[in-house]
Amino acid sequence: MSSTSGQRFLICVDYGTTYTGVGWILTHRTRPSQLNELNIVKRWGAIHRPETSQVIGPKVPSIISYSGTSGRRWGYGVIGDADSHILQWTKLEMEPPTRLEALSRLKRTLEATRGPVSHRQHASSLVQGIPLHLIKSTEDVVADYLTEVAQCVRQDIETVQRDRRVIGDFPIELIITHPAIWHPRAMNTTFRAVNTAFKRIFPEFESNPGKVRLTTESEACAQYIMKTSTSAHKRHLRRGACFVVVDAGGGTVDLVSYRVDQDTPSFQVSLVTEMSSGRCGATRIDDYFIKRFLPRRLTPDDYRKVVEDAESNFGSGPHVLFSRRQQAMLESFQFAKHKFAGVGTEDEEFRVLLPGDLDIPDNPERGISNGNLQILPEDMEHMFHETVDGTVNLIRQQITQLEVKNLRVSAVFLSGGLSRSEYLFKKVESEIGHQYRLPVFRGQEGWTDVVIGAAILGLGMNCEVPPACAECPYHIGVLISQQFHEYENDEKQAYTDAIGQSMRAKDHLKWIAAKGDMITQPDGISKSVKLVRKILKLNDQVLKGSCTVVISHDSKQGDKLEDIQNLQKVQLNYDLATLSTADKAKVIRRDTDEDTKTQYRQVELELVVTVREQVAAFELYAGQPGRIPIAEAATDRNGQFILGNAGSQREQHLPVVPDKDSASGAGSDPNQESTSSRQPRQGRRPIYDTAESSRSRRVYV
Repeated sequence: MSSTSGQRFLICVDYGTTYTGVGWILTHRTRPSQLNELNIVKRWGAIHRPETSQVIGPKVPSIISYSGTSGRRWGYGVIGDADSHILQWTKLEMEPPTRLEALSRLKRTLEATRGPVSHRQHASSLVQGIPLHLIKSTEDVVADYLTEVAQCVRQDIETVQRDRRVIGDFPIELIITHPAIWHPRAMNTTFRAVNTAFKRIFPEFESNPGKVRLTTESEACAQYIMKTSTSAHKRHLRRGACFVVVDAGGGTVDLVSYRVDQDTPSFQVSLVTEMSSGRCGATRIDDYFIKRFLPRRLTPDDYRKVVEDAESNFGSGPHVLFSRRQQAMLESFQFAKHKFAGVGTEDEEFRVLLPGDLDIPDNPERGISNGNLQILPEDMEHMFHETVDGTVNLIRQQITQLEVKNLRVSAVFLSGGLSRSEYLFKKVESEIGHQYRLPVFRGQEGWTDVVIGAAILGLGMNCEVPPACAECPYHIGVLISQQFHEYENDEKQAYTDAIGQSMRAKDHLKWIAAKGDMITQPDGISKSVKLVRKILKLNDQVLKGSCTVVISHDSKQGDKLEDIQNLQKVQLNYDLATLSTADKAKVIRRDTDEDTKTQYRQVELELVVTVREQVAAFELYAGQPGRIPIAEAATDRNGQFILGNAGSQREQHLPVVPDKDSASGAGSDPNQESTSSRQPRQGRRPIYDTAESSRSRRVYV
């Protein structure tokens, strides 16, 4: 039974790489909810644009376009205007890019900007022409798209309930699904985007907040399969038997295996393998069609015309952009992709419409006739190759995990949108079913397996409800000093480092956590920043110092202290003179600057920030390795100071103006060691925190 209580709206969001689905249910106060009461949203359209007709279907394409002519369009309502930029597969952008991917994006953008960036252009006209997608992050784009989805969800609820006011009567609980193996940054971006979108459309979140929960797509598929298994399925799911669940989606294929612990009177299972995942979903087929098949079948000039307006004159930035012609051809290709069942079946060929405005002449050798491009079954087989091989190999890996544990595999269950492919199903049957003598089953719904499974988890139907997540209540950062950069630092931040003689910027804000970031249960947010304090002249006085943690309740993170209107400081004061002689020897080390040959002492510090639902803790350690705790403090959700060692304190500033400095040998600022040629104002001791950024790098101060 569910661990939650009370009547509530449960909204299940399956944001996919290619398609998105949503289901919702209003739970009952006096009895458990039934799965047949789940409403799958099927009316998709631009609700605030009457000219756009509604499309009926269990899912909506995960695409959005920004156009100066028609504005923002999404899903089935995307229109291929000449100046529209159609963003595809944005979900895959949530994961951090590899170095090669990042460099490739930069290269494309630089190449694309060569044309318009001329000295003859006026700066204002250039700025006005920049496409909107280039100033939007992946999170912004996903939030824009999901805002449209949330609008459709709200309209669906109001239509079914027949009373708009009912939404405000009950808390709204969200269940968000994500791939089995998902980078923490991607998970956080998903959480933030969904929260942003639904709060825009459901202001009731603020007055009557509910829970937000995350679960994997493979876990949701598994729950769906177990709940909807037929008698034929259950013959293979006796006590002690194991089965593999394959969620074949648009971007990824996720797998997990379970063991049946009890088959009567209720069906109970336990997880027995580690989840596995691969980027071999349906987008691999689409990518092959666009990038490998079309260049071979079209002339170079015609292919260039198909893709030429995809990145406009400014590049794609971090996004995957399709031109209006690419998008039209991809939509036409979907019928062939879904219908393909293999070589030797009744379908001898498929046809894809070519862009009508290109007037591509007939060419029998290239398979072009009457404005159509011919695709043979052998061509389709090549397009499916990477997806099929990747899926089959992932299944084999799961079976190997089970065999290593001496567990018996009884069945493989395919679910997700790609499981509807007859060709993929047949290949898994032949490659896996025949080799291992296993039955291969498919879910009854296919497209909505994940949404239904998420509802099962949210309702706690003979399963454990996923833990609730909370939002980080404020931005958290640390004051450091870094190399001076004119594009992000003011002249009043500048000082000369007395050790390295380089120009540096003091009071630079390095943000560690953002307001709205996901706080998971029970671990919460845990991040660290490594700092390095440099000491020019050693004495007991300069062994005292402070690390300044900054808390901001502003809606956005400011780049500078004076930009922040609602700022609090938590000072982590420490005194290394109180350490034992042995600990001092571990913490304080001699070093020499390579350029100036100046000798100095160096102390490596590490600030550890842990944020849970009700409290944020700040711990400062000295020494690497073998950390020694030297200061700590904590604040509650409102930023109120609730814990600190002797000397820790909180300050509040509206706004903060950095201190001036002047010449000295060893100053007295609790934040920075005086290695400056200028001397700080009386009562302040600068500590030079130099941030080279990133959690894994040291920040020299």
